[in-house]
Amino acid sequence: MPTRSISSPSYASARFPVPRIHGVPRDGDGPLAAVPKSHLSIIDERLHRKQQLAASLRLLARHGVEPGLAGHLSARDPENPDHFWVNPVGVPFSHICVSDLLRIDGNGRVVEGDGPVNVSGIAYHHGVQRARPEVVGIVHAHSFHAKTWSAFGRPVEPIVADLAVFHDDQVLFTPDRPPQKSEAEAREEVAGQFVHALGDRNILLWRNHGHWTVGNSVESAAWRFIAYESAARVQLAALAAGTPIIDPPARPPSAEQREAWAWLSFLPYWDEVIRDEPDLFD
Repeated sequence: MPTRSISSPSYASARFPVPRIHGVPRDGDGPLAAVPKSHLSIIDERLHRKQQLAASLRLLARHGVEPGLAGHLSARDPENPDHFWVNPVGVPFSHICVSDLLRIDGNGRVVEGDGPVNVSGIAYHHGVQRARPEVVGIVHAHSFHAKTWSAFGRPVEPIVADLAVFHDDQVLFTPDRPPQKSEAEAREEVAGQFVHALGDRNILLWRNHGHWTVGNSVESAAWRFIAYESAARVQLAALAAGTPIIDPPARPPSAEQREAWAWLSFLPYWDEVIRDEPDLFD
């Protein structure tokens, strides 16, 4: 039997799982637009984050993201804030289980788990986590539409309501690669530029490369990645048809509202993947 989620009802064992959003506090008859505070122990919170990370990797595979040796998702460890859990490089996203995940320390070394690491991504994950202690989840992979859109060198635009959620929450990044430095030194310098460019935003579009997303939970970071890939697809389709009308929101959401929306929006994805693929809990 798979291990069930600590913070949720028995999804994996129930024939008809109760939707996770049913456990969210209500505001009248609707879900409260706020991320509930965690009251889990460190051990249970660690397991929760690892389960969300494994589920997120499976979900990216469902959305056509299987990047071979590229792509890395991370979850900050709740006990050791300078450590994070990450997927091993070269393992298909569609096969990832909780037991496959690796814990990386502040020096970039694997301290728990067994498997190879995508070394090129570690500096960016650590850089963001050190600069922004509220960030728990970080997602980067090479999805088709977002990496295509990155070649245009501009953020997605609020041309439909679904895209308005990204208004003022994204940044375009073009690295200034230092000449005559070793690969490791150059990576550290570019990582510093990356963290500075991201600032307090949650989405970074790396020109001619693809996008990164972060969140105060693994859930919100994963939803942003999937939703931004969809946004890039909409933008490309609209431009292929003509010149779309840009309609920015009159009142952009607050940081707390953005986080709540992203967290809540992930919950149906969670219900879908754990019902179909409970082996991810192994």
